[in-house]
Amino acid sequence: MTKVYSKYKIIGGFGLLLGLNILIGFGTFKLLISSKISYDKVDLINDKNALFAYSVIIGLNLLFLLLLATQSKFVIADNSGITFINPLIPILRNSKQWTDFDYYILVEEHSRYETHEAVWLIKDEKIKGRFSSFYYANYTDLKKQIKTKGLGKKNYGQFVQLFALLGLKRIKN
Repeated sequence: MTKVYSKYKIIGGFGLLLGLNILIGFGTFKLLISSKISYDKVDLINDKNALFAYSVIIGLNLLFLLLLATQSKFVIADNSGITFINPLIPILRNSKQWTDFDYYILVEEHSRYETHEAVWLIKDEKIKGRFSSFYYANYTDLKKQIKTKGLGKKNYGQFVQLFALLGLKRIKN
């Protein structure tokens, strides 16, 4: 039984998310250290401007960490199933058998300048697993491991893709 372990694209989606997280984290660190207003002396309850500024900074940090944790999971695929592992907290794993999915489709996901093929694993008209050529260097090897029914390529607009990825749109067969 062969297992395929995902390999991240350093010049691609994973590298971009990792770089943005490092940049935002370093920027936050420098801002807090070099700021004339010490964060331990700020009265956040009474100072609305400081509360807003700190909320934006923390929100950006959390947004980029969330994107890293949800979009570039470590993937292990074999003949029996697929496992998605959170890159920030590796004990958070989601393992599924290939029989747990109804089917899969190939979708051209749009970025600003190009499109990237992605596999959407569907169960009960919802996306239950996904991996994309934007994040993984060995995308084709991962795709070869799929042992569930494929329905070919589907084209969806950007908003339909967004709503489907957020779980707000059903993927009809």
